[in-house]
Amino acid sequence: MSNILIQGVGFGGAALNFLSFQQNKRSRIIGFQIFAALLFITHYILLGFSEGSDAFTGAALNFIGLSRSIVFINNDKKWAKSSFWLIFFIIVSVIAGILTWKSLYSFLPPMAMILTTISYWMKDETKIRLITFPSSPCWLVFNVITHSTAGVVTECIVMSSLVIAIIRYDILKKGKAKNES
Repeated sequence: MSNILIQGVGFGGAALNFLSFQQNKRSRIIGFQIFAALLFITHYILLGFSEGSDAFTGAALNFIGLSRSIVFINNDKKWAKSSFWLIFFIIVSVIAGILTWKSLYSFLPPMAMILTTISYWMKDETKIRLITFPSSPCWLVFNVITHSTAGVVTECIVMSSLVIAIIRYDILKKGKAKNES
């Protein structure tokens, strides 16, 4: 399969990742993440078959992230409110990391997934952005090693998007609210 097509699928995920952190509502942040995960699952599977790389770890962890986002976006429903889900997705991320382990860098996606799992469990959008931020360097290194150009660009975009959103929503708006009171 064409590397251009494989990277193109990933770039679609990159665009959705960028847009996710520009949302000012938790449900919209997670909603965009669901569609980004679908594209990245496809991207990493195609990359794994194409290059025989460790990209399957990325696909597995994105599938877990997709499942997690579906549960967390429904946290207003009784079945999804339980802290069981937080613990479950952390444990499943660790297990997936162990099962797909190829080398030392294989621990990076599970670590990133654990951070985002904790952040998406939060109700406060500021905490979501701040706790999510450290996961990007983990994915960035993994993407460099697995030759995921789209993944590298995504993490650069995500980190930029998070910084913009933190300034926009968490610093400027809160500063403006303090000045008005």
